[in-house]
Amino acid sequence: MSVSDDIGTPRGASIVRSPAALRKRDGRVGRVPLFAYAAVAPTLLIVLAVVGVPLAYSLYLSLHRTNPITKTFIYVGFDNYASLAGNADFAAALGRTAYFAAFSVAGTTVLGLAMALLLNERFFGRGVLRSMVLVPWAMAPVSVGVLWSFIYAGNFGALTGLLNDLGLGGWALPWLGDGFRALNLVALTNVWSQAPLTALMLLAGLQSMPGSLHKAAMLDGAGPVARFFAITLPWLKPNLLFISIIATINSLMAFDILWIMTRGGPGAATTVLSWLGYLTSFQFLRFGQGAAILYCLTALSFVLAIAYFAILGPRRSRPGARPVPPTVDGGVPGARTLAPMAVLPPPRVRPRLPRPVALGLARGGFAIAVLALVLWSALPVLALILMSLTPASDLIRTPATVVPSGLTLQNFQTVLMPSSSGGFSTSVQAQRVPLALINSIVVGACVSLVCIVLGTFAGYAFARHGRSRFFAVSLWGLLLTRMTPGLTLVLPFFIIYRGFGLIDTRTGLIIAYCSFLLPLSAWMMRSYFEGVPVSLDRAALIDGCSRVRMMWSVLLPVVRPGVIAAAIFCFLASWNEFLFALILTSTPNAQTIPVVISGFLSQAQFYEYGPMFAASVLSILPPVLVAFFFQRFLVQGALSGAVKG
Repeated sequence: MSVSDDIGTPRGASIVRSPAALRKRDGRVGRVPLFAYAAVAPTLLIVLAVVGVPLAYSLYLSLHRTNPITKTFIYVGFDNYASLAGNADFAAALGRTAYFAAFSVAGTTVLGLAMALLLNERFFGRGVLRSMVLVPWAMAPVSVGVLWSFIYAGNFGALTGLLNDLGLGGWALPWLGDGFRALNLVALTNVWSQAPLTALMLLAGLQSMPGSLHKAAMLDGAGPVARFFAITLPWLKPNLLFISIIATINSLMAFDILWIMTRGGPGAATTVLSWLGYLTSFQFLRFGQGAAILYCLTALSFVLAIAYFAILGPRRSRPGARPVPPTVDGGVPGARTLAPMAVLPPPRVRPRLPRPVALGLARGGFAIAVLALVLWSALPVLALILMSLTPASDLIRTPATVVPSGLTLQNFQTVLMPSSSGGFSTSVQAQRVPLALINSIVVGACVSLVCIVLGTFAGYAFARHGRSRFFAVSLWGLLLTRMTPGLTLVLPFFIIYRGFGLIDTRTGLIIAYCSFLLPLSAWMMRSYFEGVPVSLDRAALIDGCSRVRMMWSVLLPVVRPGVIAAAIFCFLASWNEFLFALILTSTPNAQTIPVVISGFLSQAQFYEYGPMFAASVLSILPPVLVAFFFQRFLVQGALSGAVKG
C-alpha cells in the first residue's frame, strides 16, 4: 500500500490540478493572471517614466520661455507655436524636411524591394551577399557620414579621385558645395544606409509567402509582372505599411548624417526640422522654441503614421462583401491578411524569343543585377578600409586619386596604442578611441541584457493576453513611443539628467537607451511567443511548474532564436546611437565611439584623417561581424515581425 500525503495523492506522482485550482493558485483577475500584469509592469513603468515624463516635460517647455542663466520659466501659452507660423526659417526647414523624407522613403522602398526580390532567388553565394547587404545598415550613421563626406569631399575626395583615375576629371564638382545638390546627396546617403532594413523586412515577407500562389498563377498563364502586382505586392502590404512608417520616422529624425556631412549647410540648404530644433535648443539656448519645433516634428510623425494606416492598413469588410480569410498573425496590429488580392489580368500572347536566347538574357541580366548590388553595398565599405590603410599625406593630395602610394598600419597604431606611435603626432581625440570602444561595449551589453530580460516577460504577456483591453492599449502605447523622434526627448533628458547628476555617466546612457529599445524588444518577443502553442503553457502548469519556472525551463528554449535576434537588434542600436550620447556626455569617461569619431572632424588637421578612418573601421567591426555571422537570426527576427516596432 502506497504512502499518501494529506490530500490522498501518492507521493512521487504528478499532481493534476483542475482549471479551478490553477485559477486560484495564479490569483487570476477575470481571465488574466496576476503574473501577466507583473510581467509587463516593469517595461510599462520604465517606458512611462523614461519616455512619458520627458515627453510631458518637453510639452511643458514648449509652453514657456526659459532663461538658462537665471533658470526662470515664463508661461507664454502657445506663443512659441504661434511664432513658428510666420517664421521663414521654420517654413523653409519644413519644406526641406518634406523633400528629404519623400526622397528617402521612396528611395528606400523601391531599392529595398528590388534588393529583397533579388536576394529571395536561389543562387551561389546568396548567404554571403545577404550578409554583405546588411553591412551599410549595421554601420553607425556617424561612420556612414564620415565615409560619404570624404567620398564627396571637393578636390581630394574619393569620388573626384575615381573620376581622375578614369580620365573623367572634368566631371568632378564641389559635390557638397551646391545647396540643392548637397540635400540630394545627403538623402541618397540616407537611402544607402536604410535600404538594407527595408530589404530585410520585405525578404522576410517574401519567404513567408506560400509558393502555391505563384504556381497557380503560372498555370493560368500569368507572367512575372502580372504576378508581381497581383500577388507579391498585396502579400507585402503589411510589410510596406511598417516600412513606410519606419522609413518616414527615420528620415524625419535624421540627425547623425547631417551633423557629420553638412551641419545644415551650405548656408541653410540642408537645415531640416530636426537640425533647426537642435540649433534652437542647444546653440541658441531657446529651449521653449526648440521644444515647440521638435513637438511639431513629433506631431508630423504621428499624422503620417495615421495616414499610412488609413492607406495601407487592413480594410474592414462591408455588408455583402466577400468574406476575408482569417489573418495569419492572430489579428494583432499590422497583421497580414491573405485576401483580398488583385485579380490576375488575362494572359496576353506575346512573341517569344527562342528558349536558349531568353534563358541566356535572363541569366545575364540577373548576374548584372547581383554585381550591381555587390558594388552598391560593398564598394563604399572597401573604400573606407582602404582609406584607413592609406598614409595621411595621400588622403589630401591633389589631383586626387584612389590609388595610394602605399599601405600602412600606422593609423590603427595611432588609435589603439597612442603611447607607442613613435614620432607621429597623436591628438587627444585619437587617444580617446580605446576607452570609447570599451564604453560602447559596456553600454551595449548592459542595455541588451536589461531589454532582453524585461522584454521577454512583457512579450509573453502581450502574446498570451493581447486581446485584453489593458494589454492591447499598452501595446499600442509602446508602439507610439517608437514613433517619437529622439530629438523631442533628448532636450528634457538633458535638463532632467543635469538635475539628477546623470550627465556624463554610463548609467545615464543605459537608462536613455532602454527607453527606446524596450518597446522594440517587447514587440519582437511578442511575435516569437505568438508562434508557441498555448498548450505548452498549460501542460507545464498542469505538471506543477510555476509561471517563472515555465518561462525559464519550457518556453525560453523554444524562443531562443527570438532572444538572440532581439539581443542583436538591441546591441546594434545601442552601439550605433549618437544623438543621446552626444548631448548627455562631455568627457571620455562615458563617451561612446560614435561621439569620439565625430570629434575628429573638429580637429581640422590633415594628419587626423587616417586615424579617423581607422577609428571608423574599428567602430563598424562589431556590426559587420554581427551581420555576417548572425544574418540568419536577423532574417528570422524580421520574419516574426521583429522590426515592426
